[in-house]
Amino acid sequence: MRTIVLALGGVLAAVSAPAFAQQAAVFTEAEIAAAPACGKGRGIEEGTVQLCSCKPTTFKRFVWGSGPYAGHSDVCTAARHAGVIGDEGGTLAVTGRPGQTAYEGSEANGISTKRWGLYQSSFDVMQAQVAGQGTAPEPSGGPVLACTGFSADVAPYTCSCPAGSDSGGSVWGSGPYTGDSDVCRAAVHAGAIPPTGGQVRVSAAPGLEAYEGSSRNGVTTSRWGSYGQSFEVAAATTTSTTLQATCDVMPPDTESLICVCPENGPVSKSVWGSGPYTADSDICSAARHAGVIDAAGGSVTAIRLKGLDSYAGSAANGVTSSKWGSFEGSITFDRN
Repeated sequence: MRTIVLALGGVLAAVSAPAFAQQAAVFTEAEIAAAPACGKGRGIEEGTVQLCSCKPTTFKRFVWGSGPYAGHSDVCTAARHAGVIGDEGGTLAVTGRPGQTAYEGSEANGISTKRWGLYQSSFDVMQAQVAGQGTAPEPSGGPVLACTGFSADVAPYTCSCPAGSDSGGSVWGSGPYTGDSDVCRAAVHAGAIPPTGGQVRVSAAPGLEAYEGSSRNGVTTSRWGSYGQSFEVAAATTTSTTLQATCDVMPPDTESLICVCPENGPVSKSVWGSGPYTADSDICSAARHAGVIDAAGGSVTAIRLKGLDSYAGSAANGVTSSKWGSFEGSITFDRN
């Protein structure tokens, strides 16, 4: 478990990160006691954290997305969906995130959220803990990365599957699976998650000349011939996310980092690669090169990947990256 200190609107809050999607933000008793009532998340500026409280309620207001949530969602209902609070309500911290091009609905903790398209702002929710009273319990659900189609470019990676994953799309093979198979349904077939969903670790595997179908765990897969790319799935171990006020380079032993790039920040700092990038590349310059942010800056989520044998340089979005040989680690960015 890693704990860092983050400056939030003039308040120093120690942030402990037990899970990939959510963290526990630590505040004083006075700050928690003075927390205003939560409303909708649209007024929370990207890269900032706000403290608010929820009364006991039926949590039936509208929510779009599964984490991050669209900015016009009700914060308390989203927090209940994410498992950050229970039916008794409570105080939580809300993190402003960039707008998303799409938000996927899901069902968790008795709350059903809806799908939505483009919305200009989003937010995540965290548990709020009183300083000195121990570590907050690990929340259940509300992942940052939802499993979609398999991506060989960023594998291995961890993503989350919703309830009902046993009735998803088509799957070919019995492990490894063809690269165009439905990741979540394959994960149920492999026994990595139950039909109620969960987090899975997805790894790339070589393509095969033939894939055999089979029936396991309530899922029947199909056979196929030659396919150029495969993947394997396994139950995910806990992945830590660290929060940092400003971006620099990926800290050692950090699997995922949320940090903020300033407006009109320099783009001349060292970057190696064209995505993924070497783990010692400047995060903000790499994010500009990747098109994750523009000159306006904003918060980014950097994810550590395995190292590559070589990295190609290129020019994109006003940033020129350099080539490099073998390096022990890489980074990419969460584009959700």
